[in-house]
Amino acid sequence: MGSLTLRKALSVLAKSSSFAVTTVTNRQRDIFDELKDQLFVKQDIETALVKCMDSLKQGEIIFLCGSSGDGKSEILIRCRERFQQRLHFHLDATHSFAPRQSAIDALDELFDNHREDGRPLVIGINTGMLANYAVEGAEQHQVIRSAIESFLSEKLTASSPYTKENFNFFDFEHYPKFRFDEEKNYSLFIKSLLQNLTKADSSNRFYAIALNDEQAGIEPKITANFRLLSERCVQNVLITQLFKSRLIRDQFVTTRALLDLLHHLLLGPGYLFDNLFVGEENELVQKISGFDPARIHTQELDQFILSYELGLPDSELEDFLVMLKQRHIEFNRQQPHQAHASSLIRLFFLLRAESLGNNYHQRFARYFEETLLERYAQIWHLHMNYTGNAEQKKSLRRFYVTELISGIQRYANRKAPELITRKDELFLGEFGGIKITAPVELKPDFDGILRKNSTNKTCFQAHLKIGEHSLYSINISMNLFELLDKLNHGYRPNKYDKSAIVLLDEMVEHITKQAKSSSELRFYDEGQGVYTAKSDDDIITISGLGGVA
Repeated sequence: MGSLTLRKALSVLAKSSSFAVTTVTNRQRDIFDELKDQLFVKQDIETALVKCMDSLKQGEIIFLCGSSGDGKSEILIRCRERFQQRLHFHLDATHSFAPRQSAIDALDELFDNHREDGRPLVIGINTGMLANYAVEGAEQHQVIRSAIESFLSEKLTASSPYTKENFNFFDFEHYPKFRFDEEKNYSLFIKSLLQNLTKADSSNRFYAIALNDEQAGIEPKITANFRLLSERCVQNVLITQLFKSRLIRDQFVTTRALLDLLHHLLLGPGYLFDNLFVGEENELVQKISGFDPARIHTQELDQFILSYELGLPDSELEDFLVMLKQRHIEFNRQQPHQAHASSLIRLFFLLRAESLGNNYHQRFARYFEETLLERYAQIWHLHMNYTGNAEQKKSLRRFYVTELISGIQRYANRKAPELITRKDELFLGEFGGIKITAPVELKPDFDGILRKNSTNKTCFQAHLKIGEHSLYSINISMNLFELLDKLNHGYRPNKYDKSAIVLLDEMVEHITKQAKSSSELRFYDEGQGVYTAKSDDDIITISGLGGVA
């Protein structure tokens, strides 16, 4: 490996690298190709794609669609080496065959040729370009355009591959990199990639180069970051933060963006624990920064920051910092300031599951638990795996009654504090100072849960009914789940909860619509009097309850 440093070797990860986009080339392979090969992890979508190609018939077309940077070209080049004698490949549908030809015109030409020779065709295409072709493609290819429109209209609920006549659509969004796992292994793909990059094995060129640099004292911060990233606990934390950015920030994680993040973590301006949460130039860090543990405020964490900034003596911390220095992670205790304290908190967060030195860092571990994510994962599993089992039903009933229904009612009744103790009553509106409510018997719809038809891997569908009337299924995202949790703890929503509030408003509006057909209404006047109106056989009976119970 000679003069090749870890910095140079890791350059293959950067999105600015010539290796970021794979193209057909006759260039002589070199050490950087071998380094990139070291990172290779076969994705589920490639396995399914190859299986389809094996049985592809004359006249059929495969569309491999997704977003820029998800690895379409890389997969298709590997497939091309295997199938090019039998199949025709168009690796990137944003390209044209001539300088003055548009991508749409190039697709028209491609489909014209396909119609002539009938050889099975495989196309790599961005979803946006797919939608453009459905609108702008040539009239003679209306059958193809109709198949595309059909796929796009059913994209959210369709399984993969989506097949219509001679057309097969493979969508990266149907093969997510993240999934809920009872063992908290949220992404086997990212886990495998990290292991390929960092595993302590002589066959791993990155590891061998890192070892050489460490022994030679070359850029110790980079080798320290590499050693940190090789820790299983750090990998788990990184995957969890990426999963949260997908669930809460709706950030789609492409392979290219992931590799660029690893480049930033290892070669960024600071240590890995700072690079993960600081770095405006990296798109994933921009999302992950919202989960920065340095923003957590508890008495113990705030007290630690204050003590550190004041330079107060702490012999156990001193011993811990000596151990970190041996790993080439240095903090200048003689010049303490808040940035260093924040960095230490991030390090505590990253290494909380790892035993290090005197384990000073683990005294703060309880403040970094991912309780909400783990609870969400538990409820997701209960919905996805529900079979009607009595224990499953018991656990789900507890969630519906104490979390979902309670949160809905708290939000729906937020303008009627009189209803705080009334669990089966819903605020409908206020007219002339009189608040109108209706009794509502919200409960879980276990039959609906059993008939589940969701294919979404990152949210679950909740099923409710009023009395015996089933309501439409509700997609419970992580954002909405978090908002419900906050509502049940007395939180008042604000503008930052906008995406979750929209879903909650739709839900409450639908429930309220059903409640308005109730045969019973209650009226709360400003004098705190409560009156009930009941309809029975076209006769309305009014009764006064004398006050708020």
